[in-house]
Amino acid sequence: MKDARFTISGEERVLKDSDEIWAVGSIDEANAFVGLAKIFSKGEIREILEYIQIKLFYVGSEFITGERYIKKSDISEIEKMIYKLENVVKKPKSFIILEQNETTAFLSVARAMIRRAERYAVRLNLKGKVEKLTILWLDKLSYLFYLMILKELNGDYVTVKIEKNEGELE
Repeated sequence: MKDARFTISGEERVLKDSDEIWAVGSIDEANAFVGLAKIFSKGEIREILEYIQIKLFYVGSEFITGERYIKKSDISEIEKMIYKLENVVKKPKSFIILEQNETTAFLSVARAMIRRAERYAVRLNLKGKVEKLTILWLDKLSYLFYLMILKELNGDYVTVKIEKNEGELE
């Protein structure tokens, strides 16, 4: 390969393993799993996923261009979705296995990818390239995915009991 750099906005060139490229790659991966979850979902969850897919393109664009795309109204929109789901799902009182079918498995992977993208957004924020609103939106989005998984599970949880190891350390 002659040049391991990639033009991201105007004349700026970054290494292909830069935080910007990793961040947008995480968004792309998350969006692919959002799409897979959407194929298996129905009703309200499917509508939410369609909205999220479009918004993730805006986040990816912000990661690449540094332009500000996520606004306070986007935070409010996610908060409305969270509030609505929080009022209908039963929250577990312990750790649970989230992945119980195709939809919940894809939602779970998308949530993990979004959390990774959020960590890259923090890095980009420290470089002055991403706004804190975008980080907040991604944080709320990962929680929204958790709530969508709970809604899909409909209270049918497989719990994980964490027991303290009383044995000898080796």
